[in-house]
Amino acid sequence: MMREILLAECINLLRSHNFNVSQPLGRACFDIIANRGYVRLLIKILKNIDSLSEEQSKELLKIANILSAVPIIIGIRTRNAMMEHGVVYDRYNIKAVTFETFEEYLKGSPPVVYAHRGGFFVKIDGEALKRARERLNVSVGELAEASGVSRKTIYKYEQNKANPSVEVAMRIEEYLDVPLAKGIDLFEPVNVQKDNESQKRGPPFPPDEEINIEEYKKQALNILNELGFNLIPTLRAPFDAVAEKHEEKHNILLTNIGEQENEDIRRRAILVREISKLLDGYSLLILEKKERHYKNLAVISMKELEKMDDALDLIEFIKDMLKSDKW
Repeated sequence: MMREILLAECINLLRSHNFNVSQPLGRACFDIIANRGYVRLLIKILKNIDSLSEEQSKELLKIANILSAVPIIIGIRTRNAMMEHGVVYDRYNIKAVTFETFEEYLKGSPPVVYAHRGGFFVKIDGEALKRARERLNVSVGELAEASGVSRKTIYKYEQNKANPSVEVAMRIEEYLDVPLAKGIDLFEPVNVQKDNESQKRGPPFPPDEEINIEEYKKQALNILNELGFNLIPTLRAPFDAVAEKHEEKHNILLTNIGEQENEDIRRRAILVREISKLLDGYSLLILEKKERHYKNLAVISMKELEKMDDALDLIEFIKDMLKSDKW
């Protein structure tokens, strides 16, 4: 119950700060999508932030990357203790904070402390530290002695090669009488490392990735890939794949794939259509057997998909389908 309350509070908070927010997405690697101007967020609500698996985090990061979004975890506790307010935690390269920390950030007060192995640390401005020390004629040795660290460590702080613990940062700031802590940007894009091969568009299922997926879904995704989309299959999202085409202004395509229509597929397709509107993109339902016209839903059969010339041809097909529904 606590998680549901936290989710509702998070949605209300985001809306009060002029974000457009999706409805809760159920069992997925993220719970809500929020959008405001150029800021897109994929938010996961967890009572225990250590319950996020590595597989979930990998998919969340991939989806965030292709959507140009920032993933954030809002949590209550870690495996061992309650989360501290005003502290940024990290789980698999995804920032995690309490609701209160997130609320303060949205109000303009970014956190300055982050949790890392060994305790809590502060990001400081190394150049400002060096300028203040030299202006006050404080030697490296004097500052090292006053703050309880080595001279070598002070040099590392000034070169932005290391950050002090909270206690050491407070001693330095008090001794020099100058603020040095730098706020942590929760909306900073996550740097997803990619090797050269992954930059090239290849098959949606790399040989080293075993994905348990039905053959008709693989067929549809392979066709989308051949049409020229950059494609990510998903297992823990309301859609079966995210695709993009950089040449198109509104380039995001969220795709659901099914053998034939049923209530669950239709419900998911309607949800994904609303998400695509929030992202200013498109949604598409691919059915192996399309038996009728679907009002206000872009639906295509596998045979129709195979006839498409390229990605832009499919985008135009979706546009025309939606125009015909507006009569």
